[in-house]
Amino acid sequence: MANAAAKKAAAAKKSAASTYFPIVAILNLLYLLLRVIYQRDYLTKFHGAMALFLVGLSIFSYKGVLEDHANSAGVAKDKALPGGASLDLLGLTVLVQYGSLASNHFYYLLVLIPLYGGYKLYTTFFGKGGGLAGTMPKNDVVESTSGGDGNADSDLVNSKKQKRAERRRQKWS
Repeated sequence: MANAAAKKAAAAKKSAASTYFPIVAILNLLYLLLRVIYQRDYLTKFHGAMALFLVGLSIFSYKGVLEDHANSAGVAKDKALPGGASLDLLGLTVLVQYGSLASNHFYYLLVLIPLYGGYKLYTTFFGKGGGLAGTMPKNDVVESTSGGDGNADSDLVNSKKQKRAERRRQKWS
């Protein structure tokens, strides 16, 4: 079973690579080409370093997208788009890359990256409601506020598992 999961993850990663690599490569090459052609006279060490930093950031986010696709390959389909925060980072990087061709003020958008990271870290430990809500399982919160024993959800899950197991037994017999 573990080998099947690894094969599924590798297939998902390969599929994502075939989709995203041409896009990221074209965006970066076009950015560097436009940077050299249109701003050759204004190209300083700072601009060169920022251009390399932004290209590196887009490569980092590309690798994050691939890993997220590989990690979500075995998980049931969710409404969330595979790629998650790495796709957000890629979008912000592309916005800063092409915006910086017009104005140097677009570099200030890079400040959003550590601010967003800090927000995610805060909500991981303290939750959105304050206190230590982020560290408590959601079922415990529901049980304590509803006054119920919480067994209705676990009974439903167990019955679904039993039905699934019964279907498998019928299929193989």
